Amino acid sequence: GMIDKHGITAFASPEQEMLFSSFESAKPIVLSKTYGISKTVTAIGVTTSKGGISMKQVLLATNGDQIISLDKRFLDPRRPSGELKESEKKEGLMKYSPILPIVSLRTPSYTQTVESVRSIASTAAYVESQSLILAYGGPDIFFTRLAPSKGFDLLPDDFNRSLLALVVIGLLIVMNTVKKMGNKKMVKMGWT
Repeated sequence: GMIDKHGITAFASPEQEMLFSSFESAKPIVLSKTYGISKTVTAIGVTTSKGGISMKQVLLATNGDQIISLDKRFLDPRRPSGELKESEKKEGLMKYSPILPIVSLRTPSYTQTVESVRSIASTAAYVESQSLILAYGGPDIFFTRLAPSKGFDLLPDDFNRSLLALVVIGLLIVMNTVKKMGNKKMVKMGWT
């Protein structure tokens, strides 16, 4: 069976059975929700990242020649139909709505049209926060970089690189000075 988050401590370990039978275990809980979108979908893809830390987004190519990106949380079957509880808010769940929103800010193809997309491929970029997507299949090929979790591992443009270099050089100088002082003290202690 499963071990809860407080099951293993420094002073106690849980009692576990070593034998497991799928015939005797509890049935899994299956959740499902139905969603609709106002445009016809011609291709579906999912963003991928280097380490799997970034949030995933579902990419949809529509017959309106656009590529739309949807946060995976919109497709979560655990979305409650009623008012959100505090625990559901902390978990990042949103209230269930059967129609998926098309947000123009979440359109990787911007105002460009990408005709007759049949497939969307995604691969990890060099940095964790970004994913590379390629939409193809018709006369057009569309390639772009997407940041589903924003650029959490990128330095901002106004980052003070010269200050960082000065701090590193200063630390190296201090480290060398302390090392020399330590060597002198060891030699002095050896002679006494």
